[in-house]
Amino acid sequence: MGLTGSAEEAALRSVKRACYAGLDSVALRTEVVRRIAPVVPHDAYSFATSDPDTGLFTHVVVEGVPEETSRVYAELVYPQQEAMRMLDRVRSGEDVSTQTSALFAEMLCAAGMGRELNTVLCARGGLWGDLCFLRESRSAAYTEREMRFMRRIAPHVARGLKVAATLDLAKDEAVLLAGGAELSDSAPGVVVVDGRGRIVLRNPAASPQLEDLADVGVKTGNMPYALLSAVSLLHARHRQMGIDDAPEDAALQVRGRSGRWYTLRASLSEPTERGDMPAVVTIQPAAPREIATILTRLYGLSPREREIIALTARGASTKAIAAQVGLSTYTVQEHLGNACDKVGVRGRKALLAKLFFDGYAPRLAG
Repeated sequence: MGLTGSAEEAALRSVKRACYAGLDSVALRTEVVRRIAPVVPHDAYSFATSDPDTGLFTHVVVEGVPEETSRVYAELVYPQQEAMRMLDRVRSGEDVSTQTSALFAEMLCAAGMGRELNTVLCARGGLWGDLCFLRESRSAAYTEREMRFMRRIAPHVARGLKVAATLDLAKDEAVLLAGGAELSDSAPGVVVVDGRGRIVLRNPAASPQLEDLADVGVKTGNMPYALLSAVSLLHARHRQMGIDDAPEDAALQVRGRSGRWYTLRASLSEPTERGDMPAVVTIQPAAPREIATILTRLYGLSPREREIIALTARGASTKAIAAQVGLSTYTVQEHLGNACDKVGVRGRKALLAKLFFDGYAPRLAG
């Protein structure tokens, strides 16, 4: 089916409405794909959210992609090759591409797919998601017009993903502050992943957390994409280190389907008798103080703005902050004003309430 001007404009308006409707991340991704489909037809798709710092997948919604292809891509191809290529595209401004790496092309061919249209979704320089449409090998190639359409909607979808992350975070914090039983348990989950990428041990807290992190439309054994990302990054770092280097942990901040945020931290254990090195992954539910830190990144606050907000939250006056950070009082006030503009509030009290939430900020601000 070819694009017509009226169909394209109608699809654009429909996608924009979804992006600004306040949907959660999974609902947003599902709706965006549904509304794009009439003008950019496809046989399969993968729509992932990403950690904006590392580019690694944190959650994925998939339809039509073979399960084994999804697992190999998430465990091996993306962390070791594609993630850096996606970040390079963010830096170069190449948001839409039909170019496929040789290894991924080989995987697609084996799965009967030969056409890819990939869109990286960026907001404030961070990679917040990746939308990959696939067509069967016998299907027509994606056209320049379809690529232009994806470029038009990309900024709106990226903003929608970022807003969804903020809304999910607010929902999580509201439950925590209300003392809700559903998400109030802050005990860390612990899982052990063997050299074949299988979870062989887990503590009781890990089971519901793994269910919360489960992806949509794909089963990777009992391993969510987020866990695969952390373990794959850990093993990639281990392969690159020298004999005298200590292995560095791999960490990701990810959202569950409930909206709750977790910090995943993977570390290598001692080699087994077979010579492989299992990974130990802790799944730590985010505490309110950590949630405030995540929020500052979601709103795109600069390091200096975050530093000044942290001092403000501890009750420091503008004059005291200026002396501590080596700036004039005017510049400190300017940074706070810029932060208020980004968060969408007026005044430092409202800024703290928005970032740390009512009932938490007053105690910090004093």
